[in-house]
Amino acid sequence: MMEQSDDVKAMLKVNSKASKGKVRLFSDVLEPQQSSQNYATFNIRREGILSTDSRLVLPLYASNATTRLTAYGGAFAVIKNATLRTSTGVTICQTNDCHYLASMRNHFVAQEGRKKVGRFKNGTFNIFEYTEEGAGTYKGKYGLLESKKGDVHARYKLGTTASDRVEYVIALKDLFPEFMPISLPLFAIEGNVQLFLEFSDNGKTGERAVSSDANNNNIGDVTIDLPNLKFISDHIHFEQSVMDRLMAVTRSQRGLVIPYADYNEVVFTRIAPAAPAANEKTETSYQTSIGLAGARVKHIMIHNQEVGAGDEPAGAQKIAGKFASQDSWAGVGGQKVQIQINNENYYTQDLETQEFFRELEDVYGVAPSIPLPAYTLIGAVTDGTKGDGTAKYTLSNRKLFTADNFFAQTQADLLGSANIIGMNFCNPLARSNTGFNGLQVGNSPVLLTYRRNYTDGHALNMKTRVFVCCERLMSIQNGKVMVNFS
Repeated sequence: MMEQSDDVKAMLKVNSKASKGKVRLFSDVLEPQQSSQNYATFNIRREGILSTDSRLVLPLYASNATTRLTAYGGAFAVIKNATLRTSTGVTICQTNDCHYLASMRNHFVAQEGRKKVGRFKNGTFNIFEYTEEGAGTYKGKYGLLESKKGDVHARYKLGTTASDRVEYVIALKDLFPEFMPISLPLFAIEGNVQLFLEFSDNGKTGERAVSSDANNNNIGDVTIDLPNLKFISDHIHFEQSVMDRLMAVTRSQRGLVIPYADYNEVVFTRIAPAAPAANEKTETSYQTSIGLAGARVKHIMIHNQEVGAGDEPAGAQKIAGKFASQDSWAGVGGQKVQIQINNENYYTQDLETQEFFRELEDVYGVAPSIPLPAYTLIGAVTDGTKGDGTAKYTLSNRKLFTADNFFAQTQADLLGSANIIGMNFCNPLARSNTGFNGLQVGNSPVLLTYRRNYTDGHALNMKTRVFVCCERLMSIQNGKVMVNFS
């Protein structure tokens, strides 16, 4: 499939110059066709162009007074998988583990945006501020917003009955972030388009919620108030001449070709070695295939989740939830990454921990809003680089997170808990979806080599989620939808 000319693509962008003129907007408030605590299906009406501002209204309440949404996951934590598909069974876009992806992308939102919008809209509160420790023994350390209170303000807590539920708003572009820059021309598609959502597990896993007293036994259920679960679909109508031209293009020999991108996910469990002796570290190397033969890769995002006993939250996860991506306690050089594409190493030498942040900000062309001590343990642990003496791989007094409790858990556990890894393969000056952006993979699968140094007390298994953003092309011709890798 060949991509469409720029002027036709621009018609599907509401804010573009090509879409000037009269624009009418209609909104439908949709109830799910089917729903339970495990899934929901919404049928979106075949009219106009689906706006990127369409959104899910997600009403939640907790089963007890100690249950809290997680700092890094918020209400995103409830939505595990999301699929946008036609009623004829063609999958347009699909995001697996979209709660983890949304959590990682939320770190790129400015702190001020999280404070003024995010905690109200999606329930996250990865909002950091300078504070003091204890009675002022140390000042100028990081802590969560309102960290001295040890809990979120009452207005941000979940109610315990359906009548005092809290309604969160999850935008369609949060579920399909690399698809929704382009609006979907529903009027040109045969049949309806469906939004299918699968919800995450409840219980003591630390995925939907944590406990305000750090006791995993007190993590209750986060329940969706199904009678008030809604999807608000916004339908855009341009001037009739624009709509007629778009319809004419769909009836042409080539059809309407729309470039976009989609995330593929691969999940690995990394088995940790036996715990090293004190002051020692053990490096373990893992090489795994992530496939992708024939795909065009824009970027890769990696999340490393520690797996504790019984898969219940521990350490930073008792505040951030399972959405904490943990750095190695070995400090400098504690992690190394190499990617092999088309049988060649992408980096001339392995990418090490101290280089991760620079690569990460290249993914979206903007630096993530993650304070250094939340991103890495470098500087906070005694790794031998600062003249710390013989006691290695323990926290030093120079750590820049307060030890004051939040949810009855020391906030110092948040050190290095937002250590997401990113690798960009697009031209830094042109990240838009064109159908030909990114790195073309040949017939050989992509290989990911990951090395991690384990230390005493921190030799835990890891669950690694690899999100690969791939360019795709969608063709709409005579009402039929066809989607291929580019």
